[in-house]
Amino acid sequence: MELTFHNNYKEESDKEIVEKIITVPYNEEAAAYLLYNRYDPLLFKLYRKIFDKNLSWYDDCLGDLFDYLKGKNQDWNKLRTFEWRCNFGPWLGRTANNRFLEIKPYLIGKIQNSISIDDDEDRTPVQLPDNGFEDYEQLQKKIMLLEAIGMLKDPDQKFVILKRLQGYNSKEIAELLTKAWEKHGVKKYDNKGNLVVPTSGYVDVRTQRAKDRLKEIIIKVY
Repeated sequence: MELTFHNNYKEESDKEIVEKIITVPYNEEAAAYLLYNRYDPLLFKLYRKIFDKNLSWYDDCLGDLFDYLKGKNQDWNKLRTFEWRCNFGPWLGRTANNRFLEIKPYLIGKIQNSISIDDDEDRTPVQLPDNGFEDYEQLQKKIMLLEAIGMLKDPDQKFVILKRLQGYNSKEIAELLTKAWEKHGVKKYDNKGNLVVPTSGYVDVRTQRAKDRLKEIIIKVY
């Protein structure tokens, strides 16, 4: 993923950059620079070790790592706990390695998911595999998941999670979401009044929030 940064972080140390990230109002661009630029070679090497030759999920792994470091309270608490008793790179590498291993079953599982889902209300929401057979337990789980997705109140969360189940990656979903916004005349602005444009990062955030919400719904309802 190629990103353009408004500020030049090249000459700054890891500690200086981390300080910018964890200091209010929190510099997310600096965080993106660390993951998607400075430590991209290290993270990509770790990814290849875990996922072998399948490059399909690299953006998903980086997006998950970004959200993990940011934390549920979005205050970068995970970075805040780093005490600089060792170099930042090895610590980030260990953290990334653990996260990649943790989410691998979910990501690989998407390939094996034979469910076909579309946000178009005029189409059939669920289709069985071509052979017409499916394990009853698998079917029940899929029905339960679809029902839970239907309970999501945030339309963007619902959109991105449905597209995830179809196998689209973050970049593709961002493009589809942009078209959907344009079609329905949707415009969103951030806290600074800037127009929001769907990006891979935006999709990753919405995906993670959708997954968290789905877990809550499934535990509560089922």
